Amino acid sequence: MSTVKLPRSNVSVEEVIAVLHKRLGARYRITPSVTSSGFGKEAPDDANTMLVKGKWFDRANVRILPGTDSIEIEVSPGATYFGLIRLLDRVGSARKVHQALEQSPELAGSD
Repeated sequence: MSTVKLPRSNVSVEEVIAVLHKRLGARYRITPSVTSSGFGKEAPDDANTMLVKGKWFDRANVRILPGTDSIEIEVSPGATYFGLIRLLDRVGSARKVHQALEQSPELAGSD
């Protein structure tokens, strides 16, 4: 799991989704309030989560953790098989999502 720390405390799920749509393109589908725990297994989750789906089993779980002065966004692969997790973390959606969020000036702006 990787974490992106943002210097803002008011980042919304909608802003994160907009940034991911813009930076990742139409190949990725983003489903709010859902996470993946394995191969095709999706489960409802809270309002601060989303699932980013690439091709096949290439998925990333995204969770927004609000704080008082900043916000953290956790990004983790949406797979359960250990070897596949390591591979997807290096080349898949989780890495691309982390980079898109980390390099986004829209999310790093002031309150």
